[in-house]
Amino acid sequence: MRRVIPWCLLALFFCGCTSSAPSIIDVSASDSSPVTRQKVLFQVWGMSDNTPMRYSWHADGGDLLEWNEYDPYAYWIAPGEAAICKITCTITDDEDNSTVHVFEIQVSERSAETVLAENTVASLEKQHVSLLGGAWVSTEDGEVRYVSSSRNEATTWTGTFGTMHVDMYNLSYSLWGAPPIGNEISVQSTSGESILVCEECAADGTIHDLAIDVLDSYLLWIATDSGLHWYNSTFNTHGTYEEEAISEAYALFTGRDFVYAATSSGIFTLDGEDDDTPTYTGNSCAVLEIVGDDATTLQIEPDSEKTIWHITGGSVCRNGAALPTQPPVVRCSLDVDLDGNIWCGKYCWDGSSWQQPEGIDGTDVVKSVASNEGIIFFQTASGALLRW
Repeated sequence: MRRVIPWCLLALFFCGCTSSAPSIIDVSASDSSPVTRQKVLFQVWGMSDNTPMRYSWHADGGDLLEWNEYDPYAYWIAPGEAAICKITCTITDDEDNSTVHVFEIQVSERSAETVLAENTVASLEKQHVSLLGGAWVSTEDGEVRYVSSSRNEATTWTGTFGTMHVDMYNLSYSLWGAPPIGNEISVQSTSGESILVCEECAADGTIHDLAIDVLDSYLLWIATDSGLHWYNSTFNTHGTYEEEAISEAYALFTGRDFVYAATSSGIFTLDGEDDDTPTYTGNSCAVLEIVGDDATTLQIEPDSEKTIWHITGGSVCRNGAALPTQPPVVRCSLDVDLDGNIWCGKYCWDGSSWQQPEGIDGTDVVKSVASNEGIIFFQTASGALLRW
């Protein structure tokens, strides 16, 4: 007798043996309307019964940064001209079934826009510990705001600070902020707020900059108009670095291996060595370290090489030598953007000449921050914040 198998059972059998392509659960872009040379994070979340899944990426314009094929995200830097770009993510499961998602992104030309009006900004601090960071702004009315390509929002931190340092501490962000005048440093974190009195600082003095030491995370460096001081939270001790040599310390930079200090006597590397002579001599007010290739030169520097940019004697210098061409106005501010251009105030050095963005003629910029997202923020002498 012939047995008849119901069609529903056959369908169930074949469906159970058929391998389907991965499903896309969700997608996101950190900015769907970026400007030229801005970094964007793309994320595509997939699901499949046949794991692991692999992710491959393609862009018809701009630059995709190196990615891990098992991570559901990739970073992309927009092209240097306005365009409509397609960024494609292909998800492939362990049985080579694949699904494709395409992001279509409109890239616009850059322009300067006012984020915060005049008489608002007290200080500006770059978000260092992030691949896609923005900046923090302390305002005259006591807010600490976070700004990026698309954000301008208040944080839980408060205070009007002449300088700030924000870093990761105990797996969360913490802020150290000093007022324009005084020796009391506000320390704010998820565990609460406290006041650290710098015992070596003058009560009516100015704290120019703050930095957590690279070699010892319990050591805080304090650059002031009375010298370079430090505080060790492990032993609750205060001290002064090279008291006789340094009359004033202006700026600190957290490098890969140690902190640099720009002082009245030159550039010091705070590397814990006994030799405390300056790396470069002369009155210096800003310092910046580049590790690896310096895009402003014709040669390609090895990954281990360090280039020190600094402002000494009123000139922008590279490894102790003043550039042959100086910006029209030299400000005590240095940063490097995603393309390796060096920023000093509102001017950027591309290796051959100083350039100024359109739209800020006549604007007196006292500090510039090149965010890890690729946005340039300008703090003006009138207390405004511009985004470019």
